[in-house]
Amino acid sequence: MKSVLLEVDKLFMRFKTEKGLLPAVNNVSFHVNQGETVALVGESGCGKSVTSLSIMRLIARQAGQVEGSIRFKGRELNHLSEKEMRALRGNEISMIFQEPMTSLNPVHTVGKQVGEVFKVHTNFSKAEKEQKTVEMLKKVGIPRAEKIVREFPHQLSGGMKQRVMIAMAMACQPDLLIADEPTTALDVTIQAQILDLMNELKQNSNTAILLITHDLGVVAEMADRIMVMYYGEIVEEADVTSIFSNPRHPYTVGLLRSVPDIDEEQDRLASIKGNVPLLGEVMSGCPFFSRCEHAHEKCRQEKPPLMTIAQQRVRCWLYAREEITI
Repeated sequence: MKSVLLEVDKLFMRFKTEKGLLPAVNNVSFHVNQGETVALVGESGCGKSVTSLSIMRLIARQAGQVEGSIRFKGRELNHLSEKEMRALRGNEISMIFQEPMTSLNPVHTVGKQVGEVFKVHTNFSKAEKEQKTVEMLKKVGIPRAEKIVREFPHQLSGGMKQRVMIAMAMACQPDLLIADEPTTALDVTIQAQILDLMNELKQNSNTAILLITHDLGVVAEMADRIMVMYYGEIVEEADVTSIFSNPRHPYTVGLLRSVPDIDEEQDRLASIKGNVPLLGEVMSGCPFFSRCEHAHEKCRQEKPPLMTIAQQRVRCWLYAREEITI
């Protein structure tokens, strides 16, 4: 049995605004085992990226308030000093950020930024750092890597910048890789190459992956387990086969229906009516109430707990009679 690598328990993240604290992540609990790929899926604005930034402790205290327990290899990350967190980031825990345009420093060359990972976390000589930097750029499919190391971020396309970010994240073969939309802005060929590279890292180094995405095709190919997030909460969790063959939460069903099916003729893609509520808009009841075709009065008045049905966890009153509340 694989041991637990990352354990998140009762995580809350509230943004500080003129209206007070607004919850972006609300009582989220989950775990990631060694060598496991767990996908966190949902619409934009549901709290996926904020969850990952909370784990990495990259949310400034001036911007938000994080509560709950985040344990990595049994260590409580919220109790570590900033120096200790810096030793973990990029080494034992790495993250591929969603916005490569703003994540790279415009005044330093690509080679210096990738090489910084080796400078901080290894004892490589200057020549070894340069060699390893070029090797990592080649691994993520960057052509003319020997020349690219001397160029600046503004000289690269968006897809090239994303690959540089991936090279930085994977340089030290981390125990946990948090990948926030890692294939955004990449063409299909490079996307497949990056996914193969992540799987190779997983197999060779027993790296666990927390994959944050809205691309269910990538999820089907990569994930062992899926967590569906909506309005800052986990609304369903199960292994990848169960989610795709027997989705239980109406939101999960809607997400899967919206995926194009090449075997069927479709005049229009299916969609989920409405939008994700604004932060602080839902004060009681199920946040999915206004968009759900199965909603009834209890859904409007009371928030459903996370229930265990067979091997799935689901937050929906449709399953209240079968519930084992966590």
